[in-house]
Amino acid sequence: SWFVPDGGASGFHDVYTEKETVDVFRKTGQFPDGATLVKELRASTTADYSTGSGVSHANQNVKQWFVMIKDTENRFSSNNLWGDGWGWALFKPGSSKNNAATDYKKDCLGCHVPAKEKDWVYTEAYPTLISK
Repeated sequence: SWFVPDGGASGFHDVYTEKETVDVFRKTGQFPDGATLVKELRASTTADYSTGSGVSHANQNVKQWFVMIKDTENRFSSNNLWGDGWGWALFKPGSSKNNAATDYKKDCLGCHVPAKEKDWVYTEAYPTLISK
């Protein structure tokens, strides 16, 4: 999970994938073909608790979902939402059946440039992915 305190992407970023993806990644350091990564972005609430003041926690408000599907074979090269080894999608509440992204290079890739050398994924935020 990530926590972003301010801005349009503020909130808790929780990432989910299949157990098989974790198993392969732990063995090879690579995401296998067909791996699905889903990042759910939830709004946060901050309050004072016995553990400290200004403590943030996720609340029920989902802001959006980001989805990446590993495609090592570049199966959909003519699709603007596929490239650089992945299929890319963005879903928003209220229209979760329609991909809000139209071109991964414009809508998705910019946020992932710092993670380019790690197959476009910020793996440092997922200690359970790399721990055994």
